[in-house]
Amino acid sequence: MALAVRTFATLAVVAGLLAPGADAKAAAPFGLAVGAVVLSASNCKFRSGAGSVLPFGAINPASLTNATASVTLVIRCQGSAATASYAVTANDGLYGTGPGQPRMRHAVTPTEFLPYTLNTPLSGTTPKGADTNVVITGTITPAQFQNALAGAFSDTVVLTLLP
Repeated sequence: MALAVRTFATLAVVAGLLAPGADAKAAAPFGLAVGAVVLSASNCKFRSGAGSVLPFGAINPASLTNATASVTLVIRCQGSAATASYAVTANDGLYGTGPGQPRMRHAVTPTEFLPYTLNTPLSGTTPKGADTNVVITGTITPAQFQNALAGAFSDTVVLTLLP
């Protein structure tokens, strides 16, 4: 009985579509956005532990040379090709004032900041399956630190490794 009811309902719908004199207004066009993301044949990851530190250490405000610090991070890429291209980018940290303008905040006086630069973005190629050292270097110029408030400054930067 249920089969007969379904068949009748289907026939009624089809009959209604084919009935002469039915309203034959054209449907409005509908746009469909189509997108895809093709993944890289490479897959690169940081192998260094999270929480790496870029240690500027103590800076003498009377110095006339840049204060620099560096940290070596290890990456490894996998994939089907013999080599992989990679890129390392950094955001502007927690206290940046705009693109490419990171700065550290004073530990005691949160309204005091110390600007610095990082040597990112970095890019290169590496053999697949091999550990590769990537050096991140930071610089603070004398003009940035000579009049800075004495004390500790810090920031947190997010590094992104592509692909």
